[in-house]
Amino acid sequence: DVLEHILTKFGSSQVLKNKKVLMTAGPTIEYIDPVRVITNRSTGRTGVLLAAELISAGAKVTMIYGPGTERPPRGAKVVNVETGRQMLDAVKQQLKKKFDIIVMAAAASDYTPKNPSRKKIKSTSKSLTVRFQSAPKIIEQARKIQKEAFLVGFKAETDLPRDSLISKARKKMQETGADMIIANDVGSRYLQNTNSNEVIAVNDRQAVSSGRKRKEKIAKFIRKQIEKNMQ
Repeated sequence: DVLEHILTKFGSSQVLKNKKVLMTAGPTIEYIDPVRVITNRSTGRTGVLLAAELISAGAKVTMIYGPGTERPPRGAKVVNVETGRQMLDAVKQQLKKKFDIIVMAAAASDYTPKNPSRKKIKSTSKSLTVRFQSAPKIIEQARKIQKEAFLVGFKAETDLPRDSLISKARKKMQETGADMIIANDVGSRYLQNTNSNEVIAVNDRQAVSSGRKRKEKIAKFIRKQIEKNMQ
């Protein structure tokens, strides 16, 4: 009762209340051999903060979470995965149930080793060649399974002019069937302070910037943009 009162007074949203949300968050790791992997620098922080915002708004959140360093929020149903394939399989499994909103916030790998070694590769060679193949696009699979859900994708680029970033976000919208893309630049300025960023919420009508803010404020901004676009 106390929690319900607090959510109603400070966080609950008539748009998001009781909505079923499927989220992906965090990085993935792709195995080169049983002990060596390739991954990225994602901590999962933005996804975790956004999940917490949606829970506070009254949504019921299922989060498929790669090996990030941030602790998942209380109140979320969490499915832990490691690889992009595991994340895709978990998304397909969850999407056997109906969701109102799907948020693809994970930094899933675009490429995976083509023939990972079943045994630890010996370190005696002076060089090593690893062939990669493209990984399935999880957001495209999600749209094929549930065509009616409000689908939010993320697009990260490095050191691009604002117009180019928006253009690439709109292209991703068309390719994936997403309703909204959250675009952000993770280039040199971002790397100077990874606790802050600027994101642009892009749909087929407009592009709205958050301005440069801490990630806690970024998560609130994204939540508000989801609400506005679903009204």
